Amino acid sequence: MSSSVKTLFLPFESGARGWPSGTERVAFLNAQLPDVADDMRRSLDCEQGHRAGFLHLQRAGFAVKPELPDLDVCAGCLVLAGKHRAENQMMIARAGRMVRPGGFVAVAGDKNLGIASLRKWAASRVEIAGSLAKHHATVFWFTVGSGAPFSDIAEATETVDDRFQTAPGMFSSGKVDPGSALLASHFDKRISGQVADFGCGWGFLSARLLEAAKPERLALYEAHWPSLRAAERNLEAFSRDVAIEANWFDLSSEPVARQFDWIVMNPPFHSGRASEPDLGKAFIAAASRALKPNGRLLMVANRKLPYEQALAQGFRRVVPIVEADGFKVVEAVR
Repeated sequence: MSSSVKTLFLPFESGARGWPSGTERVAFLNAQLPDVADDMRRSLDCEQGHRAGFLHLQRAGFAVKPELPDLDVCAGCLVLAGKHRAENQMMIARAGRMVRPGGFVAVAGDKNLGIASLRKWAASRVEIAGSLAKHHATVFWFTVGSGAPFSDIAEATETVDDRFQTAPGMFSSGKVDPGSALLASHFDKRISGQVADFGCGWGFLSARLLEAAKPERLALYEAHWPSLRAAERNLEAFSRDVAIEANWFDLSSEPVARQFDWIVMNPPFHSGRASEPDLGKAFIAAASRALKPNGRLLMVANRKLPYEQALAQGFRRVVPIVEADGFKVVEAVR
């Protein structure tokens, strides 16, 4: 359990704020696995859009969905703040809509990730009922009234190239990642048959692929639920001509059951604030297993990331295509 999660439950465990009784429900946005008493555990409706975190909660027996409805029926809402300010503000605004008047919203976050400024922002709109600090994190809470202090906080969207809708919290929100742009410049009509985009994000690579090639079918794989939903919307215009399927999937832990002729990908290499090349290596291994014999992987990566051994282990031939602007594009044959 992270320090911020421990701090989030501190007001209720210390008695500073009461926990709803009986069958009343408490939503938990950006939920992570808590170590709490059974009465709290049974009350929680968790939302976790990252597939790995969702599976962790599900396996531990928590009620969890990738997206909860914005209905004002909850007795309270817990918000675990992350590193994206706009996303945190949207979660607090959603929490206010999800909780009926008289209920509570509690927000916690790491002191190094801007929780103090988030508390100041919330205090400019509502009266903060209490605040506690422990475990290098801060929690504050307020009571939901009958007004709408967050009504001006709409779901933030950032448009790319006047056509793609993105949002804070997504990879490369508001702009095209230069590595993805480099990879997309090498798409052509060779890419055909059954094709997959591993780690599709909000759909940039798939859109460029569908413009440059003619796959029979395109399968999207993405672990971040909001990004996958955005990709579906951004690719809707192509769905009249090509069958597109969306898979909410953790490629680092869940086996892909299908086989493909081509896989394209710009694999992630960050988890939280740390660089973790093992994530990219897991994607490479997953691609190797999911390709048909003679199937091909076309991928881009940071030039300095050590993926050569993983590629050599999973593929019989690896061909460097280009190195530019700190990135490398390679094609690998299964």
